[in-house]
Amino acid sequence: MTMRQIGTFALQIEPATTATPTRVSIVVSGAPQDEQTVIHLSPDCVTLDEFEGQINGLQDELDLLRAEARRAFADNAGHA
Repeated sequence: MTMRQIGTFALQIEPATTATPTRVSIVVSGAPQDEQTVIHLSPDCVTLDEFEGQINGLQDELDLLRAEARRAFADNAGHA
């Protein structure tokens, strides 16, 4: 298993074996590297389409958080 860190996130790669295909998942890069304590942000994906779907889902959730933060800052704009 290898980890490729990209900022806050890392790509966990489990190479193919004779019994399983290559699997990748998105994890929090600052998390401990112990298999049982890695914080996964996506399930294991075995195809690029699956993986891109996970990224799109995370992006949708981040967009919702951004919109909520915008509302919170707008609601408090006159209270500083």
